[in-house]
Amino acid sequence: MKLGGTKIITHTLHRKGKENDLKQDYVLLAMFASGINDNYDDSRQKLMKIAEIMNNHNPVNIMPKFGWSVSSTITATFDNIETVKQVIRELKEEDFGISIVISGLISEIKNVLKDLNLDIHTVHFSLGGNFGRKELLPNEKILEITTMCGHHTVSPQSISSYVELIKRGKMTLEKAAEKLTRPCVCGIVNTSRVLKILNSLVKEYKS
Repeated sequence: MKLGGTKIITHTLHRKGKENDLKQDYVLLAMFASGINDNYDDSRQKLMKIAEIMNNHNPVNIMPKFGWSVSSTITATFDNIETVKQVIRELKEEDFGISIVISGLISEIKNVLKDLNLDIHTVHFSLGGNFGRKELLPNEKILEITTMCGHHTVSPQSISSYVELIKRGKMTLEKAAEKLTRPCVCGIVNTSRVLKILNSLVKEYKS
C-alpha cells in the first residue's frame, strides 16, 4: 500500500502466514522517485531523517546504517500496527515529500490511515503464488521465512540446517534467527517472526 508519489513495485509483497501472524509483521519502505525528488540538495538528508525516525521507534529489523547514505530506499520492519501508526504520524508531520510504502494486512493499514486522515495512493495485492510447479517448493512454514526476503537471500536449505542444529543443541533459536536475518541487507526480514517459526519447525520435526 502506497501513500503518494510515483509508481512503485515493492519486494515486500509476497509474505506468507496466517492472519494472526501477519498482524505482527509490517514493513515500511521510503523511496526516491528517480528524476523527481532525488536530486535536490537536501534529498539525501530527508531520506536519512526518515531512517532515523523509523529507527527511533524500535523496529525489529532495519536497513543497516551504511545503506542509509547510498541507497535510494530505506526499509524497516515492525511487529505491531500501533508502532507503524506512530511512525506514519511522525512522517506526516515532517512532510518530506517522499513516497512511503506499507506492506501488511490491508484492513489494519486502512484503519491507521483513516485515523491519521491520510489517503491511499495505490494498493498492490499478491496473487498468492498459485502458479508454476508448486510441488518443488518447500513446506509452508519454511516459505513463511523465505518470503520475508524479496531478494531470496534466505534459503530453505539454511533454514533446514539451522533447525537440525537447534534440535541437536548446537545452536540456540535466537542465534539461528539472527543468522537467517543477517543476509537481508534491506532489513525486511522480521526477526521476531523468524524466531517463532523456527520454534514451531523444531517442535514439528521432533514429533
